[in-house]
Amino acid sequence: MTTKITDLPESVNIGASILFELRAQNVQLIDLRGIKDVTDFFLVATCESEAQMQAILNELRKEFKANKLPSVGVEYKEGVRWAVFDAGLDLMVHLFEEEKRNEISLDRLYADGKIENLDENDFVKKTSKKKSSEDELV
Repeated sequence: MTTKITDLPESVNIGASILFELRAQNVQLIDLRGIKDVTDFFLVATCESEAQMQAILNELRKEFKANKLPSVGVEYKEGVRWAVFDAGLDLMVHLFEEEKRNEISLDRLYADGKIENLDENDFVKKTSKKKSSEDELV
């Protein structure tokens, strides 16, 4: 059973879109509503490098501010291979490098929540730019 993006808070939709646009891998949504008081949703994703992790954190901060959405803070330390973007009661985004993600295994820790693998096509708007005749080379 897949969650409709219209059923999700704006914070989750924006967070997932950013993860996919910046090429995070294995993006999962863990629905913790009614299970944990700390937040309603976890977005969990794998990053290939710390540079990618930092880029995603920066984009999350920028977009949440631009959309006037709450963000409590960021937990990130170089070399730890795990970062958290805390958007308060709606959402926490967990970014891992693959080995650390397997070690921490949030999907097992929060197995009582509803865990769903997200599909990029549900969150990233494909823009098809048609070339006008003016753009074509002569």
